[in-house]
Amino acid sequence: MLFYSAAALLLIIIDQITKILVSANFTDTTTVAVIDGVFNLVYLKNTGAAFSLLTNHASILAVVSVLFCIALIIYAAVRKPSSKLQKTSLTLIFAGAAGNAIDRVFRGYVIDFIEPAFIDFPVFNIADISITVGAALLIIFVIFFDKQNNR
Repeated sequence: MLFYSAAALLLIIIDQITKILVSANFTDTTTVAVIDGVFNLVYLKNTGAAFSLLTNHASILAVVSVLFCIALIIYAAVRKPSSKLQKTSLTLIFAGAAGNAIDRVFRGYVIDFIEPAFIDFPVFNIADISITVGAALLIIFVIFFDKQNNR
């Protein structure tokens, strides 16, 4: 589990560093086209959850985020997942949830900065990517590899 704990910590650090860099160098009106027509870097203070749900309910979202992280830790400690795919998915989900929880607790909002330019889609961050990839991997694990649930 040490490897997965270190990986989660590294992802949280990367997420927080990118958010600090964006907040230190961008204003609310800054847009930088990284790959023209593909994606931009912007600075957005998101007081809601995914897709701006529950906007302006940062306190509730902070508590839910922290409780979710605690629940993941308890789940991993009790269930002791043995599959590398399941461990990886839980690590990614935890790291992303923790990264956004840190924002909610200490800033009152989540910093989002990756804006797809080729489609009308919400702005997101590294933590969001981690959660999304982790959730996709967990779905794959449950559907195809979880022998306990596939009897």
